[in-house]
Amino acid sequence: MVKKNLRRIMVIWIALMAFSALVGRTSIANDHGNASADFLNIGVSARAAGIGGAYSAVAGDVSALYYNPAGLAWSEGVQLSFSHFAWLQDINYDFFGVTYQINEKVTFGGSAQYLGYGKIEGYDSNDNPTGEVGSTFDAAGTISMGYKVTDGISFGVSGKYVMVSLAGIQGTALAADFGFRYVGRNYMVGLSANNWGNKIEFEDAQNNLPASIRGGLAFNPFGSEIMTAFEIEKQVYGGTSFKSGLEYNFGERYFARSGYALSNDNSQGLSLGVGAIIGPSQIDYTYSPVSNGLNDNLHRFTISFKLDK
Repeated sequence: MVKKNLRRIMVIWIALMAFSALVGRTSIANDHGNASADFLNIGVSARAAGIGGAYSAVAGDVSALYYNPAGLAWSEGVQLSFSHFAWLQDINYDFFGVTYQINEKVTFGGSAQYLGYGKIEGYDSNDNPTGEVGSTFDAAGTISMGYKVTDGISFGVSGKYVMVSLAGIQGTALAADFGFRYVGRNYMVGLSANNWGNKIEFEDAQNNLPASIRGGLAFNPFGSEIMTAFEIEKQVYGGTSFKSGLEYNFGERYFARSGYALSNDNSQGLSLGVGAIIGPSQIDYTYSPVSNGLNDNLHRFTISFKLDK
């Protein structure tokens, strides 16, 4: 049985990588500087990163605050999630989210994202050091609601406040996310529109937010142990990216994951992740090897808790 499952995993994974490469290479493009607040594209879940970011159909917990607000309708009780992503130098990304199930149909949630760039030294026109520049960071706060229409269909909406600080000069904007999710017997479908809102305003300039539309499909081809996921994302001010991934669970307590993505920031590559459910908590880790985009030796950690109301 184990050998049979391993063969199935290898066949699926090779097919995913081949399909991602063929589709992605013909469609990949970046936003060519037409959008700001790109930190909103990073993602907030180590589990999601482990399957290549193909998560709009899968998200049915606190991570739906970012990926697809319609998934909040499947978030039971009270859930908390903390994520920390570490890059080279002093760049760190943190996320905190909480959801509260009002009843069988309605769930509310809120989250905060923060990307810190560490210490940035300033230099004059002659390359002489001038000390540290003003505060430089990206941040966003979100409030969301998911509503379950039937046992399989849900809708969701989020409102968010976005702030970008560049050497002490700040720009702000308001945006919204909209989502739809359908859960069938052995498959899930997700659609979401993310970061739609007004332009982010600085002192003498305005920039678009990285608005996008995502469509995803996840299913269990050989039973509940193996899940495969696909997602296509179209950036309004950029190109199209393709994401895919595979998750294998051992007794629904331990998880092994792998994903492959060709993203609209011109990054591409493999991600490898693991996870474990321990009591009311779930711990996930994903490593993204060196690539030519955001995933430069990226380590992602997420810990989540499910609590009774």
